[in-house]
Amino acid sequence: MPGSKALPHAIKYSPHGGTITVRLERRDEQVALAVADKGIGIAPEDQERIFNRFYRIETVPGRPSPGLGLGLSLVKEIIGLHGGTVEVTSRQGEGSIFTVFLPSR
Repeated sequence: MPGSKALPHAIKYSPHGGTITVRLERRDEQVALAVADKGIGIAPEDQERIFNRFYRIETVPGRPSPGLGLGLSLVKEIIGLHGGTVEVTSRQGEGSIFTVFLPSR
C-alpha cells in the first residue's frame, strides 16, 4: 500500500536528519494520505513517468538506480482498483509530496 513505498522512499531520498511529514485528512467523500519530504525532489519530466512500469530515475549520473521500477506502478494500480488515485508534487532540490486519495465509503 502507499505507506509501504512512500515512507521508505522519503527516508531514502531525504538528507540525514531531514523532516518527513505524514498527513491523513478527510476531504468531502475522500480520504487523503500525504507523505512529504525535503529530499532531492523529482524533475518535472520524470514526475509522470515514475508511475510507469520499469521506469527508474537516475539519481546519481552514471550509476543505475536500485530496484526494478515496479513499486510506484503497483501502488498506482492497487489504489486505482480501490477507486482512488495517487499524485506527486515535487521540485528538484526541495522535496516531494506523494498523496493518495481514496473514497471514504
